[in-house]
Amino acid sequence: MNLPRPTVPSKNPQKILIILPRQLGDILLGSSLAFALREQFPNAHIAWLSHPMGRQLLTGHPALDKIHFHPLWKSKDWKSILRAPFGYARDALKHALAEIAFVRMMRSEEFDTVVDSICTPRTALLAWFTGAGLRSGIRTRWNRNWAYTWLCSGEKWFEQYAARARLDLLEPLLPAEKIQNPPQRWLNSWIPALPQFSDKVIHWLRQAELTDSKFIVLSPTHRRPLRRWPNAAYVELALKIVTEFGYEIVWIWGPGELEFVQNIHEQLKTRLIEAGQSPSRSHMPPLFNLPEAAELSKRSQMWIGNSNGLSHVAMAGGASTLQIHGPTTAAPWTHPDSSKHIAVQRNIGCVRCESNSCKIETHECLVKLSVDEVFAAAVALRTASLH
Repeated sequence: MNLPRPTVPSKNPQKILIILPRQLGDILLGSSLAFALREQFPNAHIAWLSHPMGRQLLTGHPALDKIHFHPLWKSKDWKSILRAPFGYARDALKHALAEIAFVRMMRSEEFDTVVDSICTPRTALLAWFTGAGLRSGIRTRWNRNWAYTWLCSGEKWFEQYAARARLDLLEPLLPAEKIQNPPQRWLNSWIPALPQFSDKVIHWLRQAELTDSKFIVLSPTHRRPLRRWPNAAYVELALKIVTEFGYEIVWIWGPGELEFVQNIHEQLKTRLIEAGQSPSRSHMPPLFNLPEAAELSKRSQMWIGNSNGLSHVAMAGGASTLQIHGPTTAAPWTHPDSSKHIAVQRNIGCVRCESNSCKIETHECLVKLSVDEVFAAAVALRTASLH
């Protein structure tokens, strides 16, 4: 049961803070909060608190007046600490002072409304420190629930698209009908789309002799190994795409992932030669920033990959996407427009455990997801997009 609503200020906020610092997909899907608040309160000052990773996604956001980037602390392992203990102590002190200054600055902003969409112990403290009269959060645990003046249950968040689910946090502010049946425009993620981002992509496509919609983007990465479809499966899927669709393959990757993806790219080139195809039909682009990755994905026939941050970048850019799911429930992360966005996932055996480690140590949710099943989903998405 939700806590009673605060008496003030709830109906006409003047300064609103959205707290959603990370991950990439969460930040993109959180656009629904910004769009809904901007439309409901056109004259309000709306700010967003983000980890520095959100800079590429939030700068220039049309629904925001300001973005606050939380000070970044780079954790170190014990070996590096022991090698330079005084340097570590100095860095820790500098970070602590930066944290204090940041909290004081946020307090001075005098927000009257805070919407915390992640509700970690740290964000709970930050929400409380703002002193806002309305602090909306998700009911989680006693050690952070106290920081909020209003809580939504979040019990059904696994059943609906994350961009829609987050609107529950706005119940004290928005009419119930708008939360239950939000306009489609609120659910579309936003990402910068400027000429400088498309120029680099167009230049690379010309160099690679690729034509719009004649290639498919594959994204085999995920920061959690448990949520990656096997590399060998990606190679076989790519081979089927080349031989049966006639499309070329473009592998997409992010910082620190080059070697991982390069290895898959090389495996595909070997399989292409064995199949009598040119190995040049597999392409490794340079490292694109997130808006550039969105532009590349938009120009492809479709984007296929794990449910990772780049899948939401592709969605925001306007690409058709096929997400591959194993331990995660697909509904919260797959855009409801099934003509452009679909998910493929086994419906038998161990699946949708929502865990970051395999309890039965087989990883069967993804290992047993066949190439034929994913390819069939790609055929269905291609057919839908052609109509």
